[in-house]
Amino acid sequence: MRIVFLNPNPKHLMSGGVKTVYRQVECLSELGLDACVYQPDGRASRLKSSANILTTERFVPSADDVLVFPENPIGWLAEMAQMPLPATKVLFCQAQYYIFHSDIPIQRFSSLGFSKVVCPSEAAKGFLERVCHFRNVAIVPCYIDTEMFRPRDKRMQIAFLPHKMPREVPMLHAMFALKYPHFRHIPWLPIENLTEDETAQLLGQSTIYLSLPYLESFGLVPLEAMAAGCAVVGFHGYGGMEYASNENGIWLRPDHLEEVVDALAGVIGRADRGDKDLIAMWDAGLATAKRYNRERTKQALNDVYGPIVRR
Repeated sequence: MRIVFLNPNPKHLMSGGVKTVYRQVECLSELGLDACVYQPDGRASRLKSSANILTTERFVPSADDVLVFPENPIGWLAEMAQMPLPATKVLFCQAQYYIFHSDIPIQRFSSLGFSKVVCPSEAAKGFLERVCHFRNVAIVPCYIDTEMFRPRDKRMQIAFLPHKMPREVPMLHAMFALKYPHFRHIPWLPIENLTEDETAQLLGQSTIYLSLPYLESFGLVPLEAMAAGCAVVGFHGYGGMEYASNENGIWLRPDHLEEVVDALAGVIGRADRGDKDLIAMWDAGLATAKRYNRERTKQALNDVYGPIVRR
């Protein structure tokens, strides 16, 4: 049986969801299963991956296929999800709130015949069971490539991913410069239009990662920043509660913008002094990231898809 992850996104799009799909296909292939990504626009261009790719303009499933739908199907993908297909259907919900951005009425999802519902975290699983009335949701955790995301020669700079909080970023930057003018020279470097390798390079060189996730099911980049040896300051975006702790970062409420600015300045001062508590936070972040490893993800994928394809 062939496992096909249906990914209608343009090839230039780089997101946690796209990356997770490609990595899961790689892991399934390593487990000896026939898995691929169907992406009509072509292979994701900002991601190095060995995943098998289908790019035919029209996809016709067979009875032996396992079709893995995203949580927000629109257009032809929504039509396919609602059709009586000979193939087995699985729903992979990377981000639980995106299920409301589909062409399928939310009330219909649980009756569409998905043989399995898969998500990346306890936060997403609970939501899907409580709100969407799915049963027996399985978790396949994300993993962090600690060979790619690793500490490098550090510079005093602040890396951040701006697209989830575009209004707050300019305010935070302005507040930081006004309240701490002696730190105004420190660069703030956005993660925008970068490949995965370039993102890993930027995080590995940065002393601080300003965490700005919003409505997350998990939150991948803060963990990648921990693996890269950054001090993480900011928000967990809800999904990050799975790994966020007082030991591995400075986590604040999303309306505490001035407090975030104060925390950034505090970390800069502590880093200059070689503060022991800050070093302990870096170490705790590295340890947290290492818990999310490839073997753990592969085992979860085998538990989910093995019984489907081997029945």
